[in-house]
Amino acid sequence: MARIHPWLAMASAAVLIVSAAAAAPSAAAAGPTHAGGNRWILVAKSDQDFSGLRADISAAGGRIINELPDINTFVVTGGSNLRGLSSDAHASGVAPDHMEQLTPPEGGAVAPPKLTPHGPGGGGHSKVTPDPAMSLPGLMWNVNRIGAPAAWKTSTGSPAVTVGVADTGLDFTHAELASQVVHVEDFTGLEGSPTICEQVYAGTDLAKTDADWAALYGGPATTDWNGHGSWIGGNIAAALDGQGINGIAPNVKLVALKISQWCGYAYDSEILAAFTYAANHGIDVVSISFGGYLDLANPDDALVYKQYVQTVAYALRKGTLIVAAAGNEHVRIGAGGRVLSHGSETVPGDPLLDLYGLYETPGGIPGVVMVSATNNVVAAPSASCPAGTIGDTPDGTGALGSATCKPTSDLHQPTGVGRENQLAYYSNYGPRVDVAAPGGARKFNIPRYDRGGTPGFPYTTADATTAYEDFSVTSDWALEIPCWTGSGVLANSPALGPKFYPNDCYSTIQGTSMATPHASAVAALIASRNPSLRHKPQAIEATLKASAQHVRGNTTQPLSATDTSAGDLTEIACTTGYCHNGGRAISDADAFGAGLVNAAAIGEPGR
Repeated sequence: MARIHPWLAMASAAVLIVSAAAAAPSAAAAGPTHAGGNRWILVAKSDQDFSGLRADISAAGGRIINELPDINTFVVTGGSNLRGLSSDAHASGVAPDHMEQLTPPEGGAVAPPKLTPHGPGGGGHSKVTPDPAMSLPGLMWNVNRIGAPAAWKTSTGSPAVTVGVADTGLDFTHAELASQVVHVEDFTGLEGSPTICEQVYAGTDLAKTDADWAALYGGPATTDWNGHGSWIGGNIAAALDGQGINGIAPNVKLVALKISQWCGYAYDSEILAAFTYAANHGIDVVSISFGGYLDLANPDDALVYKQYVQTVAYALRKGTLIVAAAGNEHVRIGAGGRVLSHGSETVPGDPLLDLYGLYETPGGIPGVVMVSATNNVVAAPSASCPAGTIGDTPDGTGALGSATCKPTSDLHQPTGVGRENQLAYYSNYGPRVDVAAPGGARKFNIPRYDRGGTPGFPYTTADATTAYEDFSVTSDWALEIPCWTGSGVLANSPALGPKFYPNDCYSTIQGTSMATPHASAVAALIASRNPSLRHKPQAIEATLKASAQHVRGNTTQPLSATDTSAGDLTEIACTTGYCHNGGRAISDADAFGAGLVNAAAIGEPGR
């Protein structure tokens, strides 16, 4: 059966979804997390109380969806007396099972590409030849920026090392991932009915499960119907096979820890289950770009936070390192994940979401490697911009297009013009950040509503093949991440040269979600080059930090509480504050932690 790329075939639905993403600041919707219906997390006081609590749950009319004995946790639904079990002799607490959101590509896609549906389509060596996309000037800047090509002379990763991608799944039908995905563990089968996506889109035509989309388009239900997870998997370990791109650690193997269906939401219990599964199955590194914020003054949230702490500690004891996104709200994160600054990045005209005093999970949990995002380079504004270059002309979908030029007359201007490795304008920062990695940013490193610029190629070829955001694969079945296929704008030609798989999807996006797999991949290379460090997560983290490149001279500013001016592009006033950046630059330590991950400096085996 011919494969149809759903992102292309579902044009109207995709535009709706992408536009919604573009309207939100980021995991911005990630504010305080919210409970997902009649679904509960119950925690036993001890190992000895576990079976007793199980019996009491049954007596209260509860139905156990999942048991996580390693962290003394039950996931339960049904029954009117479950909340009352908080005082049970065997229970240490009961809390609603919250929904968490993926840390989405900040700002969403600029506009759907103009394409039509298509059919289907070990050790390092000094003579490793990277896949042809690496030869396109400026496209794979992010991979070069962390010294990956130099690292490949010694190691491209070991197939004995596995990285679990806790996300929307991995497209194991994609030519770049088919040989890399060794297992799919689908935790979304425990969501019951209705699933999260059916709840999020209740009453609309989008109230569908991945199985519904599979029946409609003929793809596997357990693949990635969002596209986010496959992007991350490709950045880590896309195959080194002479076509398209290769990942940073192309010889390591991937495990799909599918915690979310197509809409990009997961229960806390699914994340906890993924972490314990990885720990119990010898997975070396888990890369996760989901998260939210908890209020520890609320006993329910405090219990969930405690379970995250316990689960991460369990994973570390078992030898699994967890690497997580810092988040895209542009707030300062302190010890334990506590938000130290007021506000969060706010689109002019939208209500303000103040995250101050909340705790970010799972990125802020002790023992997790938290990753902030850096940009490519900050472009300069121009005194004169030709017609059609400032992003204020609607495209065919009604959305505003990419700004390849920014007038000097705009009120909001970039800082650090000409500088590389600046903190991305959306990235969280603070003393909790462990390391930084390329997450990409728009051309002028300021928000889109301030005419922040283009993601770069292939959204626009105004700067040839330079990407300002990050380029990787995405799922051929993606409903939310835009798809460019090799037979479209990426097709082999004298102008482009390299060959991409003609009927598989690629995409350019940005976010701390995109920074995280860079760090996960370098951690996997460390484990590959130093087998004695495998399943010693603290040692791998120490090496990751010690090898990081010290970055100096960040100019990116925090959010301004007092700038209420209108966006340069939208001309909508910011009545709440926290829409624009302003004030003293964020310190290098807060922006980058130990520094920019550096695959070229992770050390020789045995050192």
